[in-house]
Amino acid sequence: MNKRPRVVVSLPNDNAYQHEQGLVAKSAAAVLGLDLTLLQANDDSITQSQQLLEIIQARSDAPPAAFLVEPVTSTGLRKVAEAAVAQGIGWVVSNSDVDYVPQLRKNSRLPVFIVTQGQFEIGRLQGKQFSTLLPQGGQVLYLAGPSMSSVAAQRLDGMESSRPRSLQLTVLRSKWSEASAQQSVSAWLRLATSRAEKYNLVAGQTHELAIGARKAFQDIGDLDQQRRWLELPFLGIGVASQVKPLVESRTLAAAVITSVTMEIALRLLAHSLESQSHPPECTVVEVSSFPELEKLTLNP
Repeated sequence: MNKRPRVVVSLPNDNAYQHEQGLVAKSAAAVLGLDLTLLQANDDSITQSQQLLEIIQARSDAPPAAFLVEPVTSTGLRKVAEAAVAQGIGWVVSNSDVDYVPQLRKNSRLPVFIVTQGQFEIGRLQGKQFSTLLPQGGQVLYLAGPSMSSVAAQRLDGMESSRPRSLQLTVLRSKWSEASAQQSVSAWLRLATSRAEKYNLVAGQTHELAIGARKAFQDIGDLDQQRRWLELPFLGIGVASQVKPLVESRTLAAAVITSVTMEIALRLLAHSLESQSHPPECTVVEVSSFPELEKLTLNP
């Protein structure tokens, strides 16, 4: 009986999206007959690198068939990827458009490919939501992920490509968690200039960042300012099961719906390992607006 191929999945954190990624990875691995090891890096690129290098350099255990990695930072773990492939370990990248994959594929028959949400398109679609809701322009409080994150950078670039020039942004940075967004907004609210009447909309690069902002506004002692902030439309991004209920309950005015990458990535990987073939270099999952842009309105 053949031993099940071992795959190590490395996620950057355990926020709502990554938690869903982990659940889907476990479920898909069970169906596909893969032996899955799940790692989590606590948003620390050094931790992520060390976790993977320890596996590559281990002498006591047989190496895994492949790593499936969502990098913490935009550098994308190039050196670790090169070390993995040199040791005969496949390398699959989730949600990061790293530039070294073509070279690794050129020099190896191992499975090396990318599966991504299409971060620029996600940002572009959220920018379209801005222009639909605020056709005359206005001011948006925008909660972005860490500056070192390629996901945050690409979503910001996409949004900038489609937002109207009459719309102004105040960008606050946060880690990828509700609690971090709440802390970031709470600190910003201490500034005398942080007044609700200046703003028309609040948006997060994930739904957790938008919800974290709402929680910060709920803690405001000035009840008039609290009411003004909470009456603004909030926008977020996430998988359907997480964001559709928030839109339907009117916690969010709209959302960009995206998909997890793990099931597609593991299916492509399992087929590649079995058939000894190269999957496509990059596969992009679908994204959509909820509600559809044509139906999007601020009216109840």
